[in-house]
Amino acid sequence: MRKSIFSILLVLIFFAAADLSALSLNYEGIDGEMGFLWKNNEGYDTEKGDSGPDTLTFIPGVSVFFSIDEHWFFRPSIFYYGETLEYLPDRDYTIPVDYSNINSLSVSSLFLQPAAGYRFTFKERHTIGIQVAPALNFQFPLFGPGKEDRADMFKTLMKEFLYFTVGVWYYNPLTERFGFNFKVETALPFYNVWLDRGLPFSDGLMLSFQFGIRVLVK
Repeated sequence: MRKSIFSILLVLIFFAAADLSALSLNYEGIDGEMGFLWKNNEGYDTEKGDSGPDTLTFIPGVSVFFSIDEHWFFRPSIFYYGETLEYLPDRDYTIPVDYSNINSLSVSSLFLQPAAGYRFTFKERHTIGIQVAPALNFQFPLFGPGKEDRADMFKTLMKEFLYFTVGVWYYNPLTERFGFNFKVETALPFYNVWLDRGLPFSDGLMLSFQFGIRVLVK
């Protein structure tokens, strides 16, 4: 059943990408963004229900803004964030830990999302947008005391790749060349639909707050 759901999701993503490629996209500008990311952790080390700390980290990134018409838009993005994790082989998942932990590894993540959505402008300069997207989260364990577990951790983290994001943003053109934006976004861990690790669906849920500057096309 879970494999069937996964296959259907991939087909839907493929056709959504094909539909976007057939549209006329007008490049408007590029956003440099910076903010905070909170990532929920439901995993535990010793006792069930005694979960470790959640992740709170910086999340810089870049988005490219294309308009489809006056209201609809396409906004592909790439973001980076880092964590310190420990791999638990008995449970086949990771938990956030302090870097001083003897089994810890520093993990770098790339979060890619081809977002699309709807925007509306009021009082000429104020724009509110709503966007949704399937997203891919690639996590790479790099270095740290727990390097013996790097290969197993990588295999586990690669299973946690598919998210679905919903975001709301505000935009204001400051000058003819630059604009300001603020975005709040949540990312739902869709991989939990088919992974059976005894954890709630909310494990891996992410919430981000970002400010950005848009460089506009003259």
